[in-house]
Amino acid sequence: MNGLAGNMQAQPRVFAHDAKAIVIGAINNTWEDGGFSFVGGTSFVAGDVGSTMTAATGSATFTITSVDGGAITGLDVVNLGIGYTAGVSVNLTGGTGSGASFTPTNIDIPNTIERGCCVYVGAGGNMSVVMESGGSAIQFTGLSSGTFLPILVQRVTAATATDLIALY
Repeated sequence: MNGLAGNMQAQPRVFAHDAKAIVIGAINNTWEDGGFSFVGGTSFVAGDVGSTMTAATGSATFTITSVDGGAITGLDVVNLGIGYTAGVSVNLTGGTGSGASFTPTNIDIPNTIERGCCVYVGAGGNMSVVMESGGSAIQFTGLSSGTFLPILVQRVTAATATDLIALY
């Protein structure tokens, strides 16, 4: 989603062309590295292929697809889960080895790498967001149900408002 800045040939959109539910703390799998990095651990065996690794916190699950020298070398993502903080490692359990972990690298709203998204608030409350500029979180208070916010948001950090929808 390229922005209009410096591009007089681009056609600005005044209506949304896509919408997705916003999930706070979800891994942004549209990020260049899939939203997380992985450490393969030690002492895993070939029989672990097909085992499911589960995050100690959050709700991610991965299926082991390959092991080399005791380290997991391949995973299939079953569920990336929610409830994460970027840069905080999460230990994985399952299989015969130990030390496998993953670190969320990006928990922004998906598809906001180049341009933020507007937000629709289904049920009122408050909402803290990081704007497209990437600055610190700012809180919007007293949001009413059915509110459309014509702001460009990169991440929702906390909310008492619910049923949040990203509009692109």
